[in-house]
Amino acid sequence: MPKQGQFAKSVRQKKLNDFKVKRHDQGAVIDETQLTDFLTIRFALTIKKKLPSVQRESAQRLLQEIAPRLRNQDGRLADLMAELIVELNAKTPWQFFWQISDFWPVLQKFLQKEVPAVPLSQRILIRQVLSQTELERMLGQALTQKTAAAMLLGQGQAEAAKINQLSGLLMADLYQETHLNWQKVRQLLAPFAFSIDEELDETTRQWLRDLTAL
Repeated sequence: MPKQGQFAKSVRQKKLNDFKVKRHDQGAVIDETQLTDFLTIRFALTIKKKLPSVQRESAQRLLQEIAPRLRNQDGRLADLMAELIVELNAKTPWQFFWQISDFWPVLQKFLQKEVPAVPLSQRILIRQVLSQTELERMLGQALTQKTAAAMLLGQGQAEAAKINQLSGLLMADLYQETHLNWQKVRQLLAPFAFSIDEELDETTRQWLRDLTAL
């Protein structure tokens, strides 16, 4: 699992080649420490190229954040994502959430199919899924909480109750019927520049720069 506040680096080509060889071993069982790499390779071999090119890196990085959490969350994707979205909100620009809302149906279908098939000694089943409506509600709440905190901090009023109240007002405007209005999200967050942590590796910094340019 990547360290807190950091993203996993992309799987190296050597690991990819190693897994291609090992997949041919009939009845082989992999160690759970290899779960993230295994799923990343399956992602590359199956759905990665089917996604729009601008979403591929983001989808892979989200997968690499989800994979090491699957065991502790007992394959419950909605519970897992509820916690993960809060963590990601602190270290990614809003455009990452925009992309997640778009590719989530494809990635979730991949997880439902591929996770139970990973040859672990104790296999992981997907016991709970996350609907598009609920996903966008989670994304919207995370974004409006962060925005409300930033707005009130400048006024010296960053108490939790006031943040929650303002967040609710913002959410009512952004979340229409069952979906987020991403154009309104863009307008709301335009004044708040995203700061990239210079301690991140260059590949991650470039990915974040690419996101902020969308």
